[in-house]
Amino acid sequence: MTGNIRPQTGHDVVDALLYAAHRVRNAADARLRERGLSLQGFKLMRALENSDLSMREISDVLHVSPRTVTDMADGLEARGLVARHPHPADRRVTLVHLTDPGRETLAAARAGAERSARAAVSGLSQGDQQTLQRLLDQIAPADAADPAADRPATVGT
Repeated sequence: MTGNIRPQTGHDVVDALLYAAHRVRNAADARLRERGLSLQGFKLMRALENSDLSMREISDVLHVSPRTVTDMADGLEARGLVARHPHPADRRVTLVHLTDPGRETLAAARAGAERSARAAVSGLSQGDQQTLQRLLDQIAPADAADPAADRPATVGT
């Protein structure tokens, strides 16, 4: 089964972390698709929950290209979940607004995503969950890693 291929970075812990994240993400995506949303569409709608945002702001928040935002907004707008309107002070800017049906869909999708998240860690005790969180919080981004760790050790100097 190709769906069960584990990453092979050369670091067992990193492989396990990536594989677990992949499984959790796939389960969340499947739950959201039951509501007709992709994970990215859900994230876009969550970004709009408290205020309208420009297409550029959405691109920045989601770390996706402006073209991707346009495609996502097109799909959500066609379903009546978001609406676009001009910025009141800058006609060059288009704002995206979460509609009332979008808010209802978001609430239902959020409930499903929360169930999925609880299920993902249900096999861990509360203590194990806290330990896992503490350990994950210690993982440094790759660009923050010690560059000396990549250099071979010198002997005898």
